[in-house]
Amino acid sequence: MRNAIKAVNKRFGHADEGSKFRTLLVVEDASDVRYYYGILHALGHEVIIAESYAQALALLERERFDMAVVGQGSPAFEGREVLVHALEMNPQMPVLVVARTLDIDCYLEAMEIGAADYLERCAAPRDVMRSVDAHLQMKTAA
Repeated sequence: MRNAIKAVNKRFGHADEGSKFRTLLVVEDASDVRYYYGILHALGHEVIIAESYAQALALLERERFDMAVVGQGSPAFEGREVLVHALEMNPQMPVLVVARTLDIDCYLEAMEIGAADYLERCAAPRDVMRSVDAHLQMKTAA
């Protein structure tokens, strides 16, 4: 994992310039917050944690983010509003949706709305890093 982090940091200049991507993290479970925060922080991101979907919406109004990681919530897809609002504020922002359990309807809806990726809760760190790397690389190339 350490080599993967170094490769991502080198690609985006974190190791040399000290610049950071600002990432909004909105997940419901405290252990998920620690998990995703740890991965994103290790990649050199400045991680801003929203404690609720309502707080995430307010943060999106006030601040600029390079990407967002949003919890799906239940099969009712409570994270939908954050996904929609994030893309309204910045259509180029990669938004990763993380789900406690994979739900094909939520997956299809998230991807139709414009999510960059849909990952199962606590996917392997390597999978999360690959997704983050790929989508930020596409964003910076655009």
